[in-house]
Amino acid sequence: MSKPRATSAMLSLVALIMTATAGSAVAQPPSSEPVLGAAEAQTTSPVGAGSNACRRLTDFTADDTGRWFVVNDGVMGGRSDGGGFIDGSVLRFEGEVVTDGGGFTSARLQLEGDELVDTTRIEMRMRPDGRTYGLTLEDAAQFRGRFVSHRADLEAGPIDADGWATAVVEYEELVPSVFGVLVDAPAFDPGTAREFGIIIADGIDGEFVLDIDWIDACA
Repeated sequence: MSKPRATSAMLSLVALIMTATAGSAVAQPPSSEPVLGAAEAQTTSPVGAGSNACRRLTDFTADDTGRWFVVNDGVMGGRSDGGGFIDGSVLRFEGEVVTDGGGFTSARLQLEGDELVDTTRIEMRMRPDGRTYGLTLEDAAQFRGRFVSHRADLEAGPIDADGWATAVVEYEELVPSVFGVLVDAPAFDPGTAREFGIIIADGIDGEFVLDIDWIDACA
């Protein structure tokens, strides 16, 4: 059964913040569940038990807002504005991309260190809007004092009647970069993962809306 979308009235109450600094939790809007509420890692089946074994990173039902935050391109002088909130256990990540001076916005989850151990891919159920989104993962690798971002596009599979699809990203598809510039770094190490992110940086000006139902790490 599909999960309900946010109403237009609720959307008008959303506080989309953090256009200048990274690492701040997004403010909680009235009449909604906690903004960017991170669920604790919950095992749906033991990783390593078979090729389809997955660990639920989040299904946006737990009351833990402190680990999710938004980073907009204001950190480098841009004017894009993104944010998100949770409604009916669905994360809505939305805003506007402005390519002049920046051109990206992202929602990120701080990992505790063992969520991706012994996994090989990320699976995500999402309701796309036709724009291109990316998955970013950080591990312990650094380049010139900055953490390396391992990135790949989120390519949705078949879309159902309610607009939902599942995207799958294998870790071997990830490409290392720092601030969007390719760097020479080791392949992503799930054993030292420190941050999970969803980013839009498709080079197109305008509004975006992405709904996410759940996120799994699978072996």
